[in-house]
Amino acid sequence: MMDITIESYIIREATADDAAALREIYAYYVENTAVTFEYEPPSEENFKARIAETRSRYPYLLVEHEDEVYGFALAHAFRERPAYDYAAEVTIYIRHDLRHLGLGRIIYTTLEEELGRMGMRIAYACVALPSGEDEYLSMDSPRFHEALGYRRCGEFRSCGYKYGTWYTMIWMEKVIADFVACPEPLKAYPALLKDAAKHVPGPLSMYDDREVRLVTEYGEMFRGVCGSFSAEFGLHEFGKEEEGVQIDNYIFYKSDIRSIEPVG
Repeated sequence: MMDITIESYIIREATADDAAALREIYAYYVENTAVTFEYEPPSEENFKARIAETRSRYPYLLVEHEDEVYGFALAHAFRERPAYDYAAEVTIYIRHDLRHLGLGRIIYTTLEEELGRMGMRIAYACVALPSGEDEYLSMDSPRFHEALGYRRCGEFRSCGYKYGTWYTMIWMEKVIADFVACPEPLKAYPALLKDAAKHVPGPLSMYDDREVRLVTEYGEMFRGVCGSFSAEFGLHEFGKEEEGVQIDNYIFYKSDIRSIEPVG
C-alpha cells in the first residue's frame, strides 16, 4: 500500500479535464462489484456531462497528489421538490487499490463541510447491502458510513439485480447542521464560492505548513497543506513579482485568492 500523509494530497473541485481519471476509478466498481447498480461504465463524454450537472449546484470534489487522482466524492439532489432542498445525497469512490488508507474519511468530511456552508442540514447515502458472503459486495460501505456517524434509516429489499443476485439497498443519514425554524435560503455551491467576501490576511507566510481552504477569484475551492513564497521568489521562479502560496502542484498568487483560511 502507498504511504499517504496529510502533506501528500490536495482536495479540489473536479473539472471536465478530470473526467477520464474519474471514469477509470468508477469503471472498476461498475465492472467488478455490486457497489453501484450500473451494468456498463459511462463514456468519458457522459462523465463530463455528469460533472457539469453536479457542479451547477453541488460540490464535486476529488483528492489527488501531483496530478494523480486518488478518489472523488460528490453530492446531488435527494429529491427534486423544493422542500427537500436542505437534504442532499452523497456518493464516494476511492481508487480500489487505495482503500482503507483514510482518504475516504478525509474527502467525505470535506464534502460535508462544504454542504454545511451551503446551508444543507442532512446528508443521505444510498448503500448496497450483501445478504452474506459475496464476491461482488462486502460490508465495507455500510461500516464506513457508520464510522462517520451515518445511521440506517430505510431499506428496500431485493430491489437491485446484478451478477445473478438480488441485492438490498439501504438508506443511511447524517445530520450535518442544526435544524432551525426559519433557515436561510440555500445557496448553490458555485455562487457560494464566487460571492464569498474577499479575505486574504497577510503575510501569506502565516499559513506555512498548515492545511488551508483556499477559494480562487474564479470560484474554485482547493484544500491542502500550503507553503508560501515571497514576491522575489515568484519573480525568479515563475516570472511574476508577487507573493503567493503553493498547494501540491498548484501555484496561487495573492491576487488570485479570494479567501484563505486554516482548517482542521
